[in-house]
Amino acid sequence: MRTHEPRTSPGWRSRAAGAAAVATLLIGGGAGATAWASQPASAAHTAPSSDAAAVRRLADVEEIRQVKARYFRYLDSKQWSKLAALFTAHPTIDVGAKYSSGKELAEKTAALLGDAPTAHQGFLPEIQVHGNRATAIWAMEDYVSFPPGSSYKNGIHGYGEYHDTYQRIDGRWYISSTVLSRFRVDTVPNWTPPAPQK
Repeated sequence: MRTHEPRTSPGWRSRAAGAAAVATLLIGGGAGATAWASQPASAAHTAPSSDAAAVRRLADVEEIRQVKARYFRYLDSKQWSKLAALFTAHPTIDVGAKYSSGKELAEKTAALLGDAPTAHQGFLPEIQVHGNRATAIWAMEDYVSFPPGSSYKNGIHGYGEYHDTYQRIDGRWYISSTVLSRFRVDTVPNWTPPAPQK
């Protein structure tokens, strides 16, 4: 025959307290569920404006990636006027030497390198967009060869990172500053590619 536990016993009080806690959770959950169900359908989903902002940010990040990709490509393919056009009117440029404009960077780099082969790569970008301005850090590696007759008797193979800022002007992104920090530079022989066979 089952005996009844006195209500004054510690075990009974413990079980009673536990049952009360469960009941409180169930009641609270039910109230929360009722409140959630009574909300407008739009409130149960991410606001459309928030979705649009996220899409806009991803588009901005991709456009900035394209700008930097063109920077490297125009350097290596010697498209100097296109390189100059990637910058704002009064940028900050420090890539081992300092320049006051994209045009000055392009002209002096062209004079330094001539047709000598180079290979620049940027990767692992950390891009932050803030309205019409953005910042980015790019890991980089480059191989630079100098032309025959240059005062540079050796080429370089370098590693480092770019710290950039960007500005959107009339719907397009431009480089407003770029600062290159090199972590390591190895000297390599200058290389002149063989003349194409006719």
